[in-house]
Amino acid sequence: MSRSWLDRLLPAAWQPRLIMHLHPQHISWSRQHGVFKPSLFAQGRVQLEHDHHDSLLALLPQAMQEAGTAGARVEIVLSSDFMRYAIVPNPDGATSREELAMLCRHAFQRVHGDIVAEWDIQISLATLGGNGLASAVDQALLTALRQQVLEAGGRLVSVAPALAYAFHHAATSGADGIFVLREAGRLCLLAWQNRSWTAVRLQPMTDDWQSTLEASVRSLRLQLDMADATPVQVYELAGDAMQPRMISWQPQANWTLAGVSA
Repeated sequence: MSRSWLDRLLPAAWQPRLIMHLHPQHISWSRQHGVFKPSLFAQGRVQLEHDHHDSLLALLPQAMQEAGTAGARVEIVLSSDFMRYAIVPNPDGATSREELAMLCRHAFQRVHGDIVAEWDIQISLATLGGNGLASAVDQALLTALRQQVLEAGGRLVSVAPALAYAFHHAATSGADGIFVLREAGRLCLLAWQNRSWTAVRLQPMTDDWQSTLEASVRSLRLQLDMADATPVQVYELAGDAMQPRMISWQPQANWTLAGVSA
């Protein structure tokens, strides 16, 4: 009996965990075994020749075969290149799921127009009465991912933006703060005040990314009237295992950075 069939017979909690990070230039994967303290079993990367959604989907079956998707619980992490974000004011004011969905669609539609109808939109709530953070991905891409995981014999348990994945796996705290995820060619900034989301930005990253980040943080603090001592945490998803790793960042100004060696 093959290993994949053995995995299929295991209870869901004991099945291998496969994390796949989809990026326009590559697909990284990490396979873990164990329930209480999962250990890294294998990891790898498949490089894309062309930076395009079609190329990524065409190469995904190869990556899934190499990773051993059959019988595994699959978690897909999407690079910010595939995502859009929006702040949704006071989603707790919605009286139904339909009204909440309408609020989220409107937050995107006023910026992107009618194309929003083709997106799958999810929302992450903050403190009661505070703003929500909505994320959107092309519905066609999401449908294709689900189909490919199913055809590979896996069970898709989640699809998460890299920004959300890094934030929830990193040590973040405090009523106010700015969280930064550095990805290949892109910086993602997420700000909150009084435990309520207040701003999210995606921007290209230059070779001098620290200067770019410093200017963005200055702009955010000015826009949101945030104190200069507001903590800034800078992370990246390190290696194929995709574990959030704090980056040492030293701005020119004398700012207080939470947990960052300046």
